Amino acid sequence: MSRAGFRECQKCGRNRAERFYASNRGRICVTCRKKGRSKAAHENRVVATYGLQRGEYDQLFESQGGVCAICSQPRVQRLSVDHCHERGIVRGLLCRMCNGRLLTAARDRPEILRAAADYLESPPALEVLGERHYRGDPAKKPQPRKRPRRRKS
Repeated sequence: MSRAGFRECQKCGRNRAERFYASNRGRICVTCRKKGRSKAAHENRVVATYGLQRGEYDQLFESQGGVCAICSQPRVQRLSVDHCHERGIVRGLLCRMCNGRLLTAARDRPEILRAAADYLESPPALEVLGERHYRGDPAKKPQPRKRPRRRKS
């Protein structure tokens, strides 16, 4: 039995204050309602935007082992649906770093990514100069420059 001003959520079973319900007749708390809506909203957006059928995002997610298709890092946020901008085909699920930065910087051109891999595996400076080492302290962040204060006129 709930205390005055509280109700039991029929989904999570918690006794929550009245303010956690959208209406006087609401039986599911706002937190549970948002959780359910966000999954459905995501699925609706994926269906409308990328032409995937219901459940295909989850199928692709499971087939990739729940990780980004490029860097294999486990997700922190929902993986993005990556697609080819020329042909429009869905390619896979990527983390935001790979989808938003890596492929964007390479302009979706595989030859740029291959050249980047070659560069990392065989840096030109090693061949020309030999081995040189960075001397800065990687743990030390550069200090921001202080701006001079403006004097009141």
